[in-house]
Amino acid sequence: RLFLPELHMPASATRPAARASKTRLAYAGARRKVLVVDNEEADRELLVSLLQPLGFDVRTAASGHDGLDLMAAGLQPDVVLLDLAMPGIDGWETLRRIRSNPALGRSQPQVAIVSANAFDRGLDNGLGLPPEDFIVKPVRHSELLDWLGARLSLSWSAQPAPSAPPPAPTGPRVMPSRQQLEA
Repeated sequence: RLFLPELHMPASATRPAARASKTRLAYAGARRKVLVVDNEEADRELLVSLLQPLGFDVRTAASGHDGLDLMAAGLQPDVVLLDLAMPGIDGWETLRRIRSNPALGRSQPQVAIVSANAFDRGLDNGLGLPPEDFIVKPVRHSELLDWLGARLSLSWSAQPAPSAPPPAPTGPRVMPSRQQLEA
């Protein structure tokens, strides 16, 4: 027998009926920057492997301090995907500091809490995050992509994102010697 609290969620937070599967291989428009802040490497890598092939510029941070340092160094993400349970400063404190950062001004990033604790979704968090800005681990790809599409007004494409061109050579080309070629 488990004694669990009863959770009352507003009607807007309930999940919509299952939709037809959408093929989303890229999005139109400027490349968007995503900062993933999570102390678990496997969770960071999962999000990177999902978002980079779609065309997102993804940076990762292993702690709240690391994420804040990246932003202090000039990173201005469009989106921050933030875990709550991290050593040092937790996700809530990290979010408070992001919101109070005067350098960001009006360019505050969209923030989603990516948490394994489903009860966090229904809590009064004091930061104005609605329940739909919580994504429960394990992350359902469609839920995350729906959230990104809505928050960033993305137009999804069924065509793959163009890959970055290879870097241009930086100096003169040097041909191998005849001996190297014969070897």
